[in-house]
Amino acid sequence: MTDSEIIRLLEERDENALCELERKYYPFCRAVAEKILSDPEDVKEVVNDSFYDIWNSIPPARPDNFHAYLATVVRHNAISLFRKNHNQKNQAVCDALPLDDFADRHFTDDNTIERIAISGAMDRFLDGLPEKQRLVFVARFYKHEPIDEIARVFSMPSGSVKSIIHRAKKALKDFLDKEGINV
Repeated sequence: MTDSEIIRLLEERDENALCELERKYYPFCRAVAEKILSDPEDVKEVVNDSFYDIWNSIPPARPDNFHAYLATVVRHNAISLFRKNHNQKNQAVCDALPLDDFADRHFTDDNTIERIAISGAMDRFLDGLPEKQRLVFVARFYKHEPIDEIARVFSMPSGSVKSIIHRAKKALKDFLDKEGINV
């Protein structure tokens, strides 16, 4: 089943959408959550919560890139649970997570509009990046690949990867500021 068909089922409030979502995306969502969480029960909880959030956000959301939208929801939920599970003395570990400014967003009905705006803005931002910069950005912040691994895959020095990431993060901040989204 295609992403468009899953979105259509979600819009129609057809519960088969959840079955299709789980069938097609459970392994992917689990992998995203496992990059952040080590407890298998926490991973399972995050994936299930994320499917629930998708159910509640579509409609009104209609993401252009469903795969990225889903990854963002899972990642945010995983980071939120990670933070909840760790006390203040472990806060430095939480602060080391990339783009953690976005992780403070909780997927509740109270901020659905904000979440939709951020998701759409992220899609537009990524679409506007040159291909290599976009691939490096996605590898680092959506797939949580280590910098050395990204450098190996793209046959470039680690310093170049770090520079691309630094410039992309700055460009993202500028882009979101222009969009009127404060993070």
